[in-house]
Amino acid sequence: MASDAPALAPALAPAPRIVFLHGVMPRSGTNYLQSLLELHPDVLVNPYGIRELPFLNTVEDARTYEGRFLRLYRRNRESLSDLETFCYMVNGFLRRIEADFPAGKTVVIKSPHTRMMRYFPYLFPAERCLIVLRDGRRAVQSTIDTWPLRFLGRTFADVCREWSFGTEAALEAQSRMSADACRLVRFEDAVAAPDGTARDLMRFLDLDEGRYPFERIGDLPILGSSRASRSNGEVSWTPVSKPEGFDPSKRPIQWSRKRQALFDAVAGDMQKKAGYAS
Repeated sequence: MASDAPALAPALAPAPRIVFLHGVMPRSGTNYLQSLLELHPDVLVNPYGIRELPFLNTVEDARTYEGRFLRLYRRNRESLSDLETFCYMVNGFLRRIEADFPAGKTVVIKSPHTRMMRYFPYLFPAERCLIVLRDGRRAVQSTIDTWPLRFLGRTFADVCREWSFGTEAALEAQSRMSADACRLVRFEDAVAAPDGTARDLMRFLDLDEGRYPFERIGDLPILGSSRASRSNGEVSWTPVSKPEGFDPSKRPIQWSRKRQALFDAVAGDMQKKAGYAS
């Protein structure tokens, strides 16, 4: 059970704030939210060059390792709680950040997944999380535009399930965590009203709005767009200038009746639960 995992004690010395930015799946808009946050001079992203850190995604793998570790000396089971060795690894990484980055800074760690979000309060009791939601239809379409479906590979239904499961985990996490620890952000809202979204993020993270360069938001480049960032037939992760009229939140979806029916069957209920029209 998640409650068996030992909580990590917050650091006592002055330290930077650590924030986790999660998306319900890749292509949900975490790059854009991170770019908005990074404009603030007190925000640091990608610590040590690590662009994504899927700690929560590896919980089950951690249990496999822990089982092997304990088999070498079975009496350790009497002294170690469930996932305790994993907690020590996570704690070590957080303490390294706190030692290497200045107090007063906010360090953002990104992961475009919400799998195992139920463990977040136990692994990160002193940290905050931002979760990006996106309309399931556009998240799915952007995913298959970026990583085309292959014969005998991941199917359209698989991608729909990934969005549905990730969104369900996000909504459940929000319901279990306090409002000052977890915040949901809709990608569509961030694109439509970036100034307002930035102000809301500043308040949530206790950042000084007066130091935020709102005038630079319109100049943010595009990073990894499934349409605007293509090079040699593939999506490039090199920043590019935003084309005139670019708005990924309103991109038309042109699916066949069969594909639309499949999405509705697999993810339609979650689409409505998340507040998006079917």
